[in-house]
Amino acid sequence: MAAASTVLIIVPDREFRRSLEFALEVEGFAVASYASLSEAMATPDAWSAFCAVVDDGALRIDPFAQHTLDRLLKPVILLVDGFSPAGLDRGPTVLTKPLQGRDLIEMVRAQSAPSPTAA
Repeated sequence: MAAASTVLIIVPDREFRRSLEFALEVEGFAVASYASLSEAMATPDAWSAFCAVVDDGALRIDPFAQHTLDRLLKPVILLVDGFSPAGLDRGPTVLTKPLQGRDLIEMVRAQSAPSPTAA
């Protein structure tokens, strides 16, 4: 599948990461999946994916998380557990866990749609 349809997933918890991979792949997205921001940033996937889904657990283990997210230069969907992530004052779209229905899929689809001003 083309890079334009690839979603970058950064989730430390292996089981949660696999469930997100499955949900997105079933919907036709290619997935590049990593346990940490630093691991993801060391790959071409960090630059070629059209958006990133990042669990707040990945932010807690990376002291440079805000800077790293800023470097992605793509839409970020941040999965949080109901508490505001410290130090993130701008940027990501926030989705609260536990995920409800198709919320994540709909957010990812919205990021993959061409911008009305990009015509």
